[in-house]
Amino acid sequence: MDKIIKYQNDSEKNFEQKKNIKTIINYIIAFILFLLSTIISAFTFPLRFVYKKTIRRNSDSKIIHLNARNIDSVLKKEKLVLIDFWAEWCGPCLMMNSTMEKFATESNGIRITKVNADLNGKLINKFKIKGLPQFILMKNGEEIKRHAGAMTIFELTKFCDESK
Repeated sequence: MDKIIKYQNDSEKNFEQKKNIKTIINYIIAFILFLLSTIISAFTFPLRFVYKKTIRRNSDSKIIHLNARNIDSVLKKEKLVLIDFWAEWCGPCLMMNSTMEKFATESNGIRITKVNADLNGKLINKFKIKGLPQFILMKNGEEIKRHAGAMTIFELTKFCDESK
């Protein structure tokens, strides 16, 4: 997944910097990949829903799932918190799942959290989330930076390390 995410991000950056036939074609391919990932996630949603309801969740996960009831206590308790706003129907969000799990196990000094946008409308409004996935880095309960769109593990590490 990291290669697909990197390709999409690089294609977008290259297209913004220089518009020629190569960057246009790469941008179109990246956009098609984005659409396909969203379509696939939408069609597989019922299967994923049944799977999650019948098979136990990964209890070894270090990721905390936030909602309106627990977000304030987590933000007060933890010095550095990365919040991943996502949704089940969002292809790029689902592509980030394994990256987030890996990052949660490898990162030190930062609490990795997720907010399901479909179930937490008040938090979406509170944090002014306009697109998914969206990442907000909080330090001592205050937002210090945000990023919209999927990231590779390298980009995610860089995004968080710059703020430590």
